[in-house]
Amino acid sequence: MKGADIEIIDRNADGPEVLVPSAVRINGVEVLIPAGAKIRIGEISEDEGVTVTLTMYARRVTIAAEGDL
Repeated sequence: MKGADIEIIDRNADGPEVLVPSAVRINGVEVLIPAGAKIRIGEISEDEGVTVTLTMYARRVTIAAEGDL
C-alpha cells in the first residue's frame, strides 16, 4: 500500500511565521474543503508514518468490494 501525497497550501502567505491553509491537494488533485475546517497532522517521528485528518466535500462516495467497482 502506498501513502497519498498531501499538499496543504497557503496561497496568501505573507511570511513563514503563520500559515493559514487555503487549498489542499491529494495526489496533485485539488479538493474542496469547507471554510473553517480543521486540518490535523499527527505526530511526526522517524519510525512511523504521518497521518492527516481533514474534512472535504465529496461529489460521490462509493463503498464496495474491489471486484464490484
